[in-house]
Amino acid sequence: MKRLITFIFLFSAIRSLSQSHLPVSQIDFVRIKDAGKAEALYFYENNWKVYREVALKKGYIKSYNLLTAKADSLADFDIMLVTEYADSTQFKNSEAHFQQIIKELRPGGPKLLNELKPADFRINLYSKVANSMFYGSL
Repeated sequence: MKRLITFIFLFSAIRSLSQSHLPVSQIDFVRIKDAGKAEALYFYENNWKVYREVALKKGYIKSYNLLTAKADSLADFDIMLVTEYADSTQFKNSEAHFQQIIKELRPGGPKLLNELKPADFRINLYSKVANSMFYGSL
C-alpha cells in the first residue's frame, strides 16, 4: 500500500511539473468602436507589438500574434491579441517585465495616431489565460 501511495504521489508531482513547463497564452478580445480601425491598428502596431518585440528579444515571452476577425452575433470582437509564454513562471513575471519595457520605451504614454485615447477607439471586452495541455511546433 505504501508503494502505491508513493507511486501516486510521484506521478502527480511529475505530471504537475511537466504541465508547469508547457506554454501559457494570454488572449485579449477587443472590439473596435465605430470607425476606429485605423486608430486601433496604429495603436497596436506602435505600442503593443513594439513592447512584445522587446519582450521576445529579452526572452520574456515565447511569441505574440495579433489576429483580426469579423465581429458577428456569436462573437462580438474584432481583434484577438495573443501573447504566448514559455511556461507558467514566464507568465507570472510578465506584468513586471512589461511595466519595465513600457517605462523604458514610452515613459510619456503610448504613441497615438490622432491623439485619441484608447478608450475612444476600442473596448477591451475580456482577457483569457489558457494553459497548454499538448504542444507541438516546428
